[in-house]
Amino acid sequence: MSAVMVVALVDALGWTLAARVPGFAPALPHRRRLDTVLGFSSGALPTIFTGRMPAEHGRWLMYRRAAGGASPFRGFGATRLLPGRVRRGPRLARLLSRVVAARGVRGYFHLYEVPRERLPFFDLPERRDPFAPGGLPGGALWETLESRGVTWRAWTWRTPEAEAVEALLASVARGRERFLFLYTADLDARLHREGSQGAGVRRALEGYAALAGRAIEAGRRAGREVWFYLLSDHGMVDVTRTVDVAAALAATGTRAPRDYEVFLDSTFARFWWRAPAARRAVEAALAALPGGRWLDDAALAREGCLFVDRAYGESVWLADPGALIVPSFMGRAPLAAMHGYDPAHPDMAAGLWSNRPVPEAVRHLRDVRAHLEAELDALPAGAA
Repeated sequence: MSAVMVVALVDALGWTLAARVPGFAPALPHRRRLDTVLGFSSGALPTIFTGRMPAEHGRWLMYRRAAGGASPFRGFGATRLLPGRVRRGPRLARLLSRVVAARGVRGYFHLYEVPRERLPFFDLPERRDPFAPGGLPGGALWETLESRGVTWRAWTWRTPEAEAVEALLASVARGRERFLFLYTADLDARLHREGSQGAGVRRALEGYAALAGRAIEAGRRAGREVWFYLLSDHGMVDVTRTVDVAAALAATGTRAPRDYEVFLDSTFARFWWRAPAARRAVEAALAALPGGRWLDDAALAREGCLFVDRAYGESVWLADPGALIVPSFMGRAPLAAMHGYDPAHPDMAAGLWSNRPVPEAVRHLRDVRAHLEAELDALPAGAA
């Protein structure tokens, strides 16, 4: 009997979220809680694929400071001459996004509500597709597949989830590839809209729990053994309050870009300073703001997110679990749930569920690549 490895990576399928579903994924009896990284999928996914932490593979958050005029947003500063309603409108966002793509950015990005005239200060670290060979510096799981001559296929966020699932099952049945990979962000989007108790979230969880059984059965009918790995990159925390960082900054009398450059993520406020007095005022104001805390270098180093060049921020303020920065460059309205909090929070943990034994050593996202490569070694002779 031939064998196929199937890895389904469901964005935001948290360990505690899945545990709320009685008998979750019965076809996958081997399971392990996984510690995630500080931040979002932009840092977690590269850690899964490379086995390295953000400060090692270079990917942490979607936006970082541009270096040496290398911003894909060069020239966008001219948008400051446009009326405010035009700058904030969807038509300009679509046009600017097409320009960025035409400049060679192949990874996932979104302009959200980043002030258009300030975009040239920033860069997009994910210039290449992290789901393909050559997409991450230093090599990743995909290079291992290629170097070993493993026939494989992947479906990512570019393919609608329902279409990708059916294509994966068809590939299992056809028996041509030996490694199949599916990534979906649909659950992440549902959780943002509904929160962990949403009806749509519950239906989605049931669907992912059933996917393994469907794949294993499709393989059985085709005379193939299916090694299935249901994987996540992080969990999600229900939002209970908002924090107005922008108002706290305005109250100090400082402003960007005169005194500093700032990027307001959903859970991070990141600063690059131009005026020492402004730095002192802002650091004092946010230290006194309920709902978050400054991360010192020791904290960032513990999380593998201390960058020597400070490209992701010279000073970083992190919201408490359940607190959402509103307004932010990500949006002006609250969401039902969010991630990007302290990885120690129970709801932030990721997970791995499999019908194959999971070694005790697999405890963190950075352990996943080595585990999957060891499984490739264990495939029946001729299967890989």
